[in-house]
Amino acid sequence: MPHYGQAFYDSGARYDLPLNTNPKKKGNTMAGNPVPDEQDDLLSLCEDLADGCNLHETTIGILQNKEAVIRAAITALRNAESEFGTAKDARQDAFEALQTADAVAEDFLGAARGVLVRFLGNRYSTAWEPTGWPDQSTAVPHSQEKRMNLCASLKIYFTNVPAHENAPLGVTAALADAKFQAVSNARQGVGTAENNQTTKKQARDTALKGLRKRARGLIEELGTLLADDDGRWHAFGLSMPSDPDTPEIVAAVTLTAGTAGKVIVTWPRAPRATRYRVFGKVLTVDPDFVQRAMVHDREVTLEGLPGGQTLQIYVIAANDAGEAQPSGTESIVIP
Repeated sequence: MPHYGQAFYDSGARYDLPLNTNPKKKGNTMAGNPVPDEQDDLLSLCEDLADGCNLHETTIGILQNKEAVIRAAITALRNAESEFGTAKDARQDAFEALQTADAVAEDFLGAARGVLVRFLGNRYSTAWEPTGWPDQSTAVPHSQEKRMNLCASLKIYFTNVPAHENAPLGVTAALADAKFQAVSNARQGVGTAENNQTTKKQARDTALKGLRKRARGLIEELGTLLADDDGRWHAFGLSMPSDPDTPEIVAAVTLTAGTAGKVIVTWPRAPRATRYRVFGKVLTVDPDFVQRAMVHDREVTLEGLPGGQTLQIYVIAANDAGEAQPSGTESIVIP
């Protein structure tokens, strides 16, 4: 059995059948007003819930999930999401810093090899053993870990054998140590950034869970305070449990080119919608619009489309009461 909070509450088998013009009463406040799983949809719903509280929380008698509480939970999630985004960006910066340090170390090792072959020969032998060059090869190591550790080994080698240093070419014990330290520090930076990103993600997830709990709590509270046919349900962006109105129209549709033959279709949440029907027409190919998808979220990827042709798309929001008018039609050249 479906449960409260799911994105939808039935199999969807009847969606291609004519819609009932006199639907049965839902008789279930929670099932008629599901809390979205997708974060943007949840935030949009909670903005509507807060607006409804602003208008009616006193007259209705809401006690537990008032506007201030809902808005505080919204703010907490938005702040946590921002901090998570900052942490992701910092992690990427740290990774790029590591790549740069490693590239510099790799160049140093190439120069060091060029200097050492004059003393130790081009091919690997036991004479190379004190340098710490790995894998019984004189090639610059392929892994970052081996390059870093080789820099540390060369610092010791050039300290012990200063006659093999070449300062004009930048091959010295001090420079070997500097390259090792740079890579080591950059690796530590990546680890710190990854840990911070994980922490911020956990905080974001906690805030998301908290906002979803508040939304569910308010819907449940309204279920005890409002009659099933009270029109004030709509002020909260919700359906009336007794006879939900059809959803509002999808405000906009965005088409994004994907890989060859693919187009990504996205749209904002339509209040009271529990599903969306996506219609498309490939000019010069389709005589009319046909249903390309029926989904419960706000995104669908259309595949297998003929490249170079123009695709037109509109979306219809629907629920058990019926359908909204179609959205505006958008066009894109299929990649």
